[in-house]
Amino acid sequence: MSSVSLTAYFTRGEYNIIIVDYSTLVVEPCLSQVEWAPRFCAECIAQLVNYLAKHPKGTIPDKLHLLGYSVGAHIAGLVANYVPKGKLGRITGLDPTIVFYMGQNRSRDLDPSDAHFVDVIHTGAGILGQWGPNGHVDYYVNGGTTQPGCIQDSIIKTLSCDHTKVTPYYIESINSKTGFWASPCSSQVLYFLNWCPAQDEDYILMGEDAPHSARGLYYLTTNARKPYAKGFPGRKKPNQVRST
Repeated sequence: MSSVSLTAYFTRGEYNIIIVDYSTLVVEPCLSQVEWAPRFCAECIAQLVNYLAKHPKGTIPDKLHLLGYSVGAHIAGLVANYVPKGKLGRITGLDPTIVFYMGQNRSRDLDPSDAHFVDVIHTGAGILGQWGPNGHVDYYVNGGTTQPGCIQDSIIKTLSCDHTKVTPYYIESINSKTGFWASPCSSQVLYFLNWCPAQDEDYILMGEDAPHSARGLYYLTTNARKPYAKGFPGRKKPNQVRST
């Protein structure tokens, strides 16, 4: 979590935020040791979660919101394996990485069993990010694979931009008055063919205020530059209560 996201949350209201720096685990020689490195980090975070649950001024796991980008999304999911009492309230996965997570061993992937509500945002799906679905609700931004404004002078920089673009999208959603509104569709192909017509009531918000009752696959488009949110595409904006 960057200082920009901290500013966004503190602009919105009062929050207790804990930042976990796992940067040493995602460089060599640790990065290739996927069997232990993310799990080790998750165990450490779980120790803190369990401490907070027992502390008189702490809080139970059900009230916590874990937010992780790339490898961090899977680390957040792994934390659930080491919480003996209660269940994590919410996990938000920001373009969970595809690296090392391509098999059928879902015990080390982020999945819906890891929290009461798991929402996942895909921006580099199938390339640097997992295609999913990984959560109760999966959002595919601009189709989920490539992002506008990400054409760079090398393919590596372009792919990296697609993967990292998820972070500014989420940060903007924390205080956005416009909102990232998404509509349901069962596949990318049908979405690009415009074969998923939606009624006003079908749209839901992506990001901080994603409704915890949301289920399924949702698609949306953004602007290439800030502000990224396009707002509600229908005739009128439905009432939306901030999630807690």
